[in-house]
Amino acid sequence: MTAELSHREPNPSLAQIEEAVQRFGRTAFSYDVLEFPERYAFHISRSVPDALVPYRIVGRVDAVVGEPLAPVERLAEVTHEFLDARRAAGRCVVGFCASEDFARAAVERGAAAAQITAEPEIDPVSYEPAGGSAKKLRAYARRLRRAGVAPLALPAGTSRIPREFALPAQALIERWKRLAVARSAHVLEVDPWRRAAEKRYFAVFDPKADDRMWSLLIAHPVHALDGWHLCHLVRDPDAPKGVTELAVLTAVEALGDEGVRYATFGPWAVPHAGEFLGFGPLAERVVRRIYRFAATTAGYGSSVEFYRKVQSGPWRPRYLVVYPGRALVRGFYAMMRLSHVFGSLERR
Repeated sequence: MTAELSHREPNPSLAQIEEAVQRFGRTAFSYDVLEFPERYAFHISRSVPDALVPYRIVGRVDAVVGEPLAPVERLAEVTHEFLDARRAAGRCVVGFCASEDFARAAVERGAAAAQITAEPEIDPVSYEPAGGSAKKLRAYARRLRRAGVAPLALPAGTSRIPREFALPAQALIERWKRLAVARSAHVLEVDPWRRAAEKRYFAVFDPKADDRMWSLLIAHPVHALDGWHLCHLVRDPDAPKGVTELAVLTAVEALGDEGVRYATFGPWAVPHAGEFLGFGPLAERVVRRIYRFAATTAGYGSSVEFYRKVQSGPWRPRYLVVYPGRALVRGFYAMMRLSHVFGSLERR
């Protein structure tokens, strides 16, 4: 038995994973566990029926993305149980884009947590942008429609993606991935057609070329909230301004018409670090300084600006959790690795 496999726990059945995600999957990346269970190891709770903790093995660290799959009222109990089990196995734990409830429960067991990401959310039923940015959004949409652009939303439950949609979408995704690699950007693997009937697809085509897609938005379900993660948002770099905004507005309008009350764009790094929990004064000053430098050089502010422009809100705080709290260097190193390997072509 290899060293990596020696600390793995027995995996639950696919039926158990599916039930846990559908009942308890409240964060943006919870669906990834159901879509790609082979990427994860699992802790099966001994005290809370049907609760699971999916985690990624990243070197000497076990990484939980979002939060454990557990009832809200017993999330802290499952968190404590999981951390105790990983400590007994000699493992460190990182919470990546962790929910506030998970972060606070972990801090109770000796973890440290820093709020360095946030999730912009939308209520599609009541969404009504106002002010200057709303005028700009509407101007984009009017200009594109005058040029003959008609955004497309595939019907919910579409399992057989039409060839005339799938081929341009795949070409756009491949083009986007090549450019992202050239920019040394974080690349999330996009497997657009796996479990296609559960996803939603929204697109904007070039009106002068039916085989060229300008923008694509793929949404994944957030089962426990009866909502959607507006997950993969891809744009042709040569497309005119406004095609990304038009894809988003098309999705929000379609979901609102269906009575959906929750949608999220998923976690994004924030320009300025927020709340710190469980850090000593010196460690907090050092981490804030490092993060300020990273945020300035990486241009996190510009990546967040789009979601401010479409007036998404509230911005739900998300945390980096490191357990034990003294393992900061290892935790941050694991976070850097995870931000590259989570959803990437690397498989474990």
